[in-house]
Amino acid sequence: MRVRWMLPLVVPALLLSAIVVAAGAAAPQPTKVVVGPSARDAEETPVPPDGDQNRERIMRMQEALREIVRGGTLRRLRVGMRVMDASSGRLFFEKRADALMDPASNQKVLATATALLRLGPDWRFGTELYGPAPDDSGVIAGDVHLRGSGDPTVRAADLADLASALARRGIRRIQGAVVADPRRIGDEAPPAETTGPEPEPEAAAPAATPTAPAGDSLQVALSPRAPLLVNHGLMMVFVRPGAVGAPPIVHTNPSDESFVVRNSARTRDGAGRARVTVRVLVGGDGKMQVEVAGRLPSHHPGLVFRRRVPQQALYAAVLMRAALASAGIDTRDRPRVGPTPAGAPLLERHESAPLTLLLRRINKDSDNDHSERVLEAAGAEVYGGAATPEKGVRLLREVIGELGLPSASYVPRNGSGLGHANRITATAMATLLRALYLDPRIGPEILQSLSVGGVDGTTRNRFKNSLAARRVRAKTGTLSGKSCLSGLVGDGSDVVVFSIMVEGLRGRALPAVRGAQVGCVNAMMRYVRERGGQRIDLPPGYDQPQETPDYESGEEITESEGEATVPTESATTDPVDEALRKEREEKAKAAASEPDQGDTTTQSP
Repeated sequence: MRVRWMLPLVVPALLLSAIVVAAGAAAPQPTKVVVGPSARDAEETPVPPDGDQNRERIMRMQEALREIVRGGTLRRLRVGMRVMDASSGRLFFEKRADALMDPASNQKVLATATALLRLGPDWRFGTELYGPAPDDSGVIAGDVHLRGSGDPTVRAADLADLASALARRGIRRIQGAVVADPRRIGDEAPPAETTGPEPEPEAAAPAATPTAPAGDSLQVALSPRAPLLVNHGLMMVFVRPGAVGAPPIVHTNPSDESFVVRNSARTRDGAGRARVTVRVLVGGDGKMQVEVAGRLPSHHPGLVFRRRVPQQALYAAVLMRAALASAGIDTRDRPRVGPTPAGAPLLERHESAPLTLLLRRINKDSDNDHSERVLEAAGAEVYGGAATPEKGVRLLREVIGELGLPSASYVPRNGSGLGHANRITATAMATLLRALYLDPRIGPEILQSLSVGGVDGTTRNRFKNSLAARRVRAKTGTLSGKSCLSGLVGDGSDVVVFSIMVEGLRGRALPAVRGAQVGCVNAMMRYVRERGGQRIDLPPGYDQPQETPDYESGEEITESEGEATVPTESATTDPVDEALRKEREEKAKAAASEPDQGDTTTQSP
């Protein structure tokens, strides 16, 4: 669905795309002023020729950009920057624009463009349930098999929908088990041994590359992600005080006989701090063991622990069995993991939202796991077999090359920007955004997936009440020591594309760097606003940090383990989603007050 205020960005792009080549050839060649000690550090500010009707407003924008880059926080840091007209490609300003730099989560733009071009906007993840047809009495004689495609959005409620669909068909009993297939739909290779926990993602040895700056550790995650993932792979364990001297009261969500609680904790008299630990293991009998230890004061309101389950496929089977029970369908045997028989009939299928909506979660909210899974799924769809990072990166290179970026201008290692292995130049990033802006096949979808300054996503607070509010669409990126902002700003016939990458900062400088990046975008928006001949003065503090907390509080969204004093469950909201939502809100509030930020680049399981 298009939103009305989006039209100023999209419509001119489609109208002008046919004349871009001619316009570029006819445009007068500006004089370039190069300032700097070397080509690598060069700052280019092309001076508009005499007679250019836009000369004054271009030079005012250039002056403002020079002041921000040369002064304040940015003058002490490594900055890669390129600013140009989105329609014609005319260069307005650049600094170290051809230096390879870490894009952080700007990498998600490359991943989402790749997936959209190869899969199409209506592509969806699927989760399928196979098994024999029921008899006249509603009994399935055998096992039912659950299989996924790597969908990161599947929740227990979606499995409940599958179970309800079976119940509506009159199914009342399964004379077997729910068997989870650990392979991706479409991957018919023999499954690996599945009796133990799934392996943790491993990192390859540092890999040398001729195009990446020396001295950086290039770590690449090689382990494929679980194709069958429900509730982010997390379960909830609720712990409340019991009688003094007795074990605390423990229950799990979900609740199923496949979970065995081993509770050695004790309730002690009085108030004070809780000291409780919770672990989730897979026992030799295939059951999941929840081990609770420690002490809990009798006056404590209770704790909820969010724990990652070590065997995702088995956990999905447990959740499916619980959903069947809630729908009135009895399952005779315990859940287990195993392959789906060849030719097994399809009973029911759940589909994710279309890719266009998934991209908004990735680019607006900067969800790392979603980005990796979408890129890896695209690689698997094109090349076949299991979804792996290698296939995703291979496809990314192929597609981004088709969009016109030279192979030496970027070094892709994954689809999310996590780690410090990816590289791209500011020129390449801005050129890619311009190509997407002018591409009617995917341009509108990519633009709508970007965060709208002052409105939503990771820039919802960054541009509030600024000149560029509601007129900038951008992708943020934050890693330890690095901050990136790339996108498009403007409306009507004047749209400016930009990429601003900064390296070498400490956590205390991050708000100031973000303020400087916002100031640069405001200077570009002033250029747009002055097209009618009016002169606009930038307000004081236009390049200073925002007072409101920044939504992007580290390396954006990761779903992790944790605990909190949340003693009750919501009857209408998935408890895992609710806990993760609260955690993100708390991180956003705390980001502004924290004196420093460490490296938050750990890989998501």
